Amino acid sequence: MKISVAVITYNQQDTIAQTLDSILCQQGDFELEVVVGEDCSTDNTLAICQEYAERYPEQVVLLSGPQNLGITANYFRTLKACTGEFIGDIAGDDYYCDKHALDKQKNYLQSHPEVGVLGANGYRYYVRRNVKEEGLNPILLTVTDDKAKEFYFSQNYKGGVYLKPIGTMIRREMLQYIDYDEILRRKLPVEDYPMQAIWSQHTQFACMPDLLVIYRIYEESATFISYDHPKYMQYHRGLAETRRYLNELFPVDACFTEAMLQEQLFYKEFLLYLYQCNYAAAKQLVADANSILANSAKVYQAKRFTRTWLHFVAFHFYKKFINLKELKQRT
Repeated sequence: MKISVAVITYNQQDTIAQTLDSILCQQGDFELEVVVGEDCSTDNTLAICQEYAERYPEQVVLLSGPQNLGITANYFRTLKACTGEFIGDIAGDDYYCDKHALDKQKNYLQSHPEVGVLGANGYRYYVRRNVKEEGLNPILLTVTDDKAKEFYFSQNYKGGVYLKPIGTMIRREMLQYIDYDEILRRKLPVEDYPMQAIWSQHTQFACMPDLLVIYRIYEESATFISYDHPKYMQYHRGLAETRRYLNELFPVDACFTEAMLQEQLFYKEFLLYLYQCNYAAAKQLVADANSILANSAKVYQAKRFTRTWLHFVAFHFYKKFINLKELKQRT
């Protein structure tokens, strides 16, 4: 029995050694393979990974190259290089906190053949505050039947992933369902959402309650969901494209129409202008949307908030307060 652990890393010289040590010290009845996708870091990450590959030539497989591939392409490259029957997944700034984590996950999958995707529980470590809190996945259940499919293929879907992809383990056969080239061609902004959604059509998900991993959370972890991020709208347009892709793959379960996706994109852009306190742009967006999104609840709501400049400013400060509160909770 071989277990592969896929590790992608970029500019993580301060954490990658701890990540690799936490994998290499795993105990249990299995053969271990660690596949490291090093994505042309500009710091000392590559040198550290090369040192581990030299020290553990029978276990560590290092993938590197002259060009930065980006998270998704690097992740796919790393997954495809894994040869184990089971594949664990951990980022270069997270680590296992249980020396029997892989063995526990392997045993669970062996005793639950109906489960193809297994989540892990663990700790959220808020780096800036130096605070560690228990709990990664709220789904601390055994076999979850079709709840993952219901989560992704429902009109109530509001984003996010069913299982946080931190310390997860999958069966190798799950990879056959992923069209890597098509996901890259479409330039989908994240890989976990479409992959889990696709897997939910083919297998059952479960999550172990055992505390197995440490997930580091930084202030900048907000990334694309932050209105300050320059790729905020690009990210949300990519999520809409992900939904279109899933609709094409599974038309029977398609739950979002093009009109719904356009409405969501409209409101994301409106919230961006609201955050920037750009009243003129918000008013123009609402005016332009009237002819495209007739009878849209989101357009009606935005119209109310742009009724006057005072309405708009009041809502601006309210939303800014909510956003700051959420950011503090994350960090």
